[in-house]
Amino acid sequence: MSPQKFEIPAAYRDQLSFVEARDERSDEQILGSLSFFRPVTSEKNIWAFWHSGIRSMPPWCQRNVCSWVRMHAYDGWTVRVLDSTAESNNYFLKYVPESVLPDSFVRGKMDGPYVGPHSADMLRGACLYAHGGVFLDVGIPLIRSIDRVCWAKLEDPNTPYEIAAPWVYGTHIGNHFVSARKANPFIHRWHKLFCHLWEGHTNSAGLMKNPLMKILAEQPLDLERAQKFQWGISQDPALVDEYVSQVMCWNRVCLLEDAGDGFSGVDYWASKVLLWDGLEETWGAETTLGFKGCGQRMFDYFALPVDYNTTDENYEHAERLVWRLLSRSSMQKVFRGKALTHDKELGELWDADQDGNDCKKGTFGELFRYGCENFRQTRDAITYVKAPRPEKTYKKGLLEV
Repeated sequence: MSPQKFEIPAAYRDQLSFVEARDERSDEQILGSLSFFRPVTSEKNIWAFWHSGIRSMPPWCQRNVCSWVRMHAYDGWTVRVLDSTAESNNYFLKYVPESVLPDSFVRGKMDGPYVGPHSADMLRGACLYAHGGVFLDVGIPLIRSIDRVCWAKLEDPNTPYEIAAPWVYGTHIGNHFVSARKANPFIHRWHKLFCHLWEGHTNSAGLMKNPLMKILAEQPLDLERAQKFQWGISQDPALVDEYVSQVMCWNRVCLLEDAGDGFSGVDYWASKVLLWDGLEETWGAETTLGFKGCGQRMFDYFALPVDYNTTDENYEHAERLVWRLLSRSSMQKVFRGKALTHDKELGELWDADQDGNDCKKGTFGELFRYGCENFRQTRDAITYVKAPRPEKTYKKGLLEV
């Protein structure tokens, strides 16, 4: 049993409690264990993807994954990071058949600047439909366990929920965390539509010109909510829509009434998808610090020593940020930017960092990492929101223009 490394400040003791480490293996031991093939035996699967394998991931992402393993030790969850290496035990075709994936992905013919994210998108729906569980971006440090975020509700026969995701606005979700029960009909349609869009494409250029996606431009925008996400986008909006084309496919499914096959995406979205407020639960850092320049400020604050001058303004910001995340967020989505924003994002800065400033000993980064695994939030529920029913819907088939 390891002694408690960091004390919870008095102001947060009603919001957090200390828990003993459940898995005291080193990162190296955990990474080694993830290199073996593990057959799927339940729906409690944590899926992720890195094209060249877990050993080639940036160290901060490896630490995220190791933390997922520790947080869910003995809770029945299996973590897998799939890859595109045919000789690997985690090769994606060992878990999903090539018949349900776009040919350009299966054949290794994808090109352009977003091959990695879009490869993960292709596996997201395929893995969730085939096996169930949750598909996570490797850039997410989890703060709250998946059972306590959503899975307990998805498993509960007394709730209507079968899918869970962070809510952005309207029918828009963040696809960096999507959880679903196995063989889900909404996930099936979502994935089928996304793969259909990719037919004949090796990259995302032109995906949104498909006539199936025209109806999205006809939707009224919840401007008040949308304007809260001040990403500082530097690219043409059309390129951004192509980048998030999987989310755009989700939006289309949410707009479709039953056209004769017995399934209404509108009704399913409104009644069976469990949502939480992405601003509060997923982008807590941006909500606390503001979106503009948040990546650089987070980098600086996490690298700050916890025994720094406590009267310094930066110390106060760092302390407030870390304890706010640990006590009131479910996760922190770390964005890489991908040249889509004016400012450098935290993921880009940590990718280039050679000093381990996300976890360096004695820093707020180490405190944050430690707290994710060793502090348990006392709140029973997170900030859930009711799925808003779309104002304008369509009685069309999934692939009907």
